[in-house]
Amino acid sequence: MEEKVQKYSEKLKKLGIEHKVLPHPQLVSVAKVQEYLGYGMADAGSTLIMKVGEKFVAVMRRGDTKLDNNKVKKHLNVSSLRMATEEEFVKITDSPLGAGPVYMPDIDLYIDNKIFGKEYINAGSGSLLYTIRYKTADLTKIPRSFMVDFTSDGSQEIKYSGDKFLETISALKETKIEYELIKHPPIKTVEEGLAFLKIKPSQGVSTLIARTEKVYVSILRRDDHRIDLDKVKRVLDSDKIGLCPPDEVLKVTGCQVGYVSPYNSEMTTVADETIRDNDYIYLGTGSPEYDLKIKPADLFHFTRAKTDDIKLEGIGRTRSRILSGITPSGDGTLHIGNYLGAVKQFIEFAKAYDCFLMVADLHALTTIQDKVVLQRNIQNLILNELALLGDLTNIVFFRQSDVPMHAELTWIFSNVTPLGLLRRAHAYKDKLAKDVMEDDINLGLFNYPILMTSDILLYKPDYVPVGKDQKQHIEICRDVAGRFNKTFKAKVFPLPAPYIPEEVAVIMGTDGKRKMSKSLGNIISIFDDEKVIKRQVTGTYTDPTRIHPTDLGHVEGNMVFAYLKYFAGQTGGYKGKQKEEAYEELEKDYKAGKVSDVTVKEELFKALMVEFAPARERYRELKSNPNKVKKILRDGAEKAREVAGQTMMEVREAVGLTNQYSFFKY
Repeated sequence: MEEKVQKYSEKLKKLGIEHKVLPHPQLVSVAKVQEYLGYGMADAGSTLIMKVGEKFVAVMRRGDTKLDNNKVKKHLNVSSLRMATEEEFVKITDSPLGAGPVYMPDIDLYIDNKIFGKEYINAGSGSLLYTIRYKTADLTKIPRSFMVDFTSDGSQEIKYSGDKFLETISALKETKIEYELIKHPPIKTVEEGLAFLKIKPSQGVSTLIARTEKVYVSILRRDDHRIDLDKVKRVLDSDKIGLCPPDEVLKVTGCQVGYVSPYNSEMTTVADETIRDNDYIYLGTGSPEYDLKIKPADLFHFTRAKTDDIKLEGIGRTRSRILSGITPSGDGTLHIGNYLGAVKQFIEFAKAYDCFLMVADLHALTTIQDKVVLQRNIQNLILNELALLGDLTNIVFFRQSDVPMHAELTWIFSNVTPLGLLRRAHAYKDKLAKDVMEDDINLGLFNYPILMTSDILLYKPDYVPVGKDQKQHIEICRDVAGRFNKTFKAKVFPLPAPYIPEEVAVIMGTDGKRKMSKSLGNIISIFDDEKVIKRQVTGTYTDPTRIHPTDLGHVEGNMVFAYLKYFAGQTGGYKGKQKEEAYEELEKDYKAGKVSDVTVKEELFKALMVEFAPARERYRELKSNPNKVKKILRDGAEKAREVAGQTMMEVREAVGLTNQYSFFKY
């Protein structure tokens, strides 16, 4: 090996850059070198030298990309630039043209982020007889290097997510701490990541984003632990905190849930102190294709994290768990208000959490004692929910009555719950407020909070999504769980936290006066005949001050525009525009008197038909295939019974039902 190349290789080793020196005949063309080595142009990296103002910089691009001069000018804030002449290139790089090395101590290096789309890249060594195969993740260790978006290409590869990743790596470089980037195929779940990295859940760390009364905070937890938000509140001296849903996480951090970077410079970061128990831990970088390996102490220094005991006691799991239930009230069918206020939110939850979703048919018995009505309601709700949910990945969908442990645990909880607690429950007090005699209120309604507590605690969820007006249910649940644990001196039940997003969609009805409700007749259906839905849309409240289509229109309080905000332009909306653009264009024309109420209602109807076309098709398929529905419910019930059975064995042991003569198993 040439002495020059040998010395260059030693410099790379000192920087911690993994590489391999590849010999070949003297070849000037990058394409020829790659052909000889058996690689394509996408595996090649070229070092370019450019004159920018009064100085020279190096730019590294991938062989299958082209430099976008406008991007370079914009990033470097210059109006003109040029490539170095051959003479300038040789002088700066101490190499022949075409052999420029990547690392040059006295010059800034801008690495196009498409380089990181490959785990390894072949680039210059300073010699035409050798090429060096660099580990791309290690290129970030080069002093005075910057990750940028300087090129364009026509490739169909997965684009490397740049902004947050580049910000994270730049911050890591500035702190000058030890770290390693690990390239992998795009990973969707924590479990996939742990399997690829071949590490234990205790070595994985996830970044959660939460919101207090005033600010967002970043929370670092081990993947085998859950977080006790009450403990986090104490650490932050805050009265209120709640985890952010996936769409809010994306908005705040620029990262999809599962890939969130621990570097969030504008936020306070709180870390589970047990992260320290590992020599190295692995966590996200903002990209689905890279993980960060780092020492815990360096992570805490890098993120300026406050470490404390914030672990939720109880059984660990790699993903947090959410439980929710829906009662088959009304006739069991769902409308767009139900979709926006609950179902859509649950679909988002499933991207980040293990979700248990229950059809609460036992709860319906408190108000429905008509066999035919109850059967109809349950069947309608099951079909509606399944059709809207679609993909049940990470969702255990089941019927409450198919898991008898709910009723069993309710009886056990009934023996540790004081009457006074139940008398304060909203459902009971509401009945009394409606002049219903106490003697006429059935015991099921009075005991309703205990059954709800059983529904929740059987699955030991971390969070339970509720509206602000339902927070009392979770408070009762936590109270009962605490009483049980204290009475039987056993930590069987972790205390779940209410999940109350700040911006849950509260959908007003088509009359514009009251919340959308079937009993009020102010809904827009999802699965009814198109003629019915069109009639509902046509009857929707708009602008009462508008008499002629050419009158200036108002969108405030106009329910058509309230709905269009969620559905406009899903697939080629008004004037062919998409989503927000379609809404904005239609709103502008309406305000200017260029479009009629009839037209905006037609736009809403079309948007709804596009939005719910897949769900309506699934509904038709499921309704005509009851065996498929049964299989989904059977599979869900089996999974639910497995978890509920484990909990009930703990309960039986704690209360003393299990003894030397016991043989029962769920």
